[in-house]
Amino acid sequence: MLSIMLAGVLMLAVSGCGAEPQHKVSYVSGEKLTVLEQYDCVAVYTQYTNDSSETAVPADEVSVKAFQNGVELSPLVPTGDRTNGYVQCDSNVQSGTTADVVWLFELDDDSTVSVELSGGEKVEIPLTEE
Repeated sequence: MLSIMLAGVLMLAVSGCGAEPQHKVSYVSGEKLTVLEQYDCVAVYTQYTNDSSETAVPADEVSVKAFQNGVELSPLVPTGDRTNGYVQCDSNVQSGTTADVVWLFELDDDSTVSVELSGGEKVEIPLTEE
């Protein structure tokens, strides 16, 4: 009896591995901007898709990280504000919806920003013209 239950658990675990993720994020663009008239930031514009059965907050479901010189930057979330038409990463997104979501990170300097997103996508955002 125990072996049958273990086999069932293993079948469930294996079949779940190929399932599509319920929460997806993809990079759209990025830019340097000043937030709240005092913080130099990089804005990472993304599209977030909530394919789950419940309303969700992108910041709780996917990962977007920004780095300068190999060190992670601190996020800045001015709750309720829109940035160039994009909602903040702490906004609720209903089930079955794709939303334009911005992630803001406070800059250390003007060096290139490296961004890593859930699902393995990586991009570079140059802050100065070459």
